[in-house]
Amino acid sequence: MSKTLKRIGWLSLAVLFAVTGLGVGVWGFWQATHPPDETVTNIKCSSDSKIVELQVAGSGLAGTKLPNFTPVDRVTRLQCADGVVGNGASANPLSTITVNYTGALATTGEIFESSLDGGEPITLSLGQVIEGWAKGIPGMKVGGTRRLMIPAEMAYGPVGSCEKVSETDPTKCDKYSIPPNTPLVFDVTLINTQ
Repeated sequence: MSKTLKRIGWLSLAVLFAVTGLGVGVWGFWQATHPPDETVTNIKCSSDSKIVELQVAGSGLAGTKLPNFTPVDRVTRLQCADGVVGNGASANPLSTITVNYTGALATTGEIFESSLDGGEPITLSLGQVIEGWAKGIPGMKVGGTRRLMIPAEMAYGPVGSCEKVSETDPTKCDKYSIPPNTPLVFDVTLINTQ
C-alpha cells in the first residue's frame, strides 16, 4: 500500500472522529442550553372534586353555563385540575384519544360546544388539536376527568372560530362561536387512548 493511500486512510479517520465528536458536543451543548418546555412534559394539575362529567347527553348544552365554574377575566397560562384522576393507560403527545368534552368561554362560562350534545364521544389525534389540548391532555389517565383553562394564544388566538361567514365578504365572519382572543375552559373525560 502506498504512502498516499495510508495518508488518505488516516485523514479519513481523523475527519470522521472530528465530525462525530463535534456533532456529539453540539448536541450536548444544545440540550444543556435549551431545557425542555415544562408545559409539554411536566404540566402539574391540581385536584378539584367539583369537576365531574356532565350526564346530559343529547340535551343541547350550547348556550348554557358550565357547572361549577366561575368565569375569569384572563387566563395567562395553561392550567389544569383533575376531578377524577383515572386508573387506566396514560395519554401521551402522540396518542389518539376518545373523549367526552364540554367547551366554554372562560370569560362568561357559556358553553359553545359539547360532545354530549351528539350523544357520542369523539376520537381524535393529539397532533391535530389546539395547543392547549396538545399540552394539557398528555399524562391524563383513562377514566379521568380534567378541566383545562386555556389562554387565547393556545386556543384560537386572534382569529377565533367562525360560525357564519359573511355572505357579502367571505373573508369576514358574521358570527363567531369563539370570538377572537378568547380564553377557553374545557371539561374532558378520557375514555380511551392509543
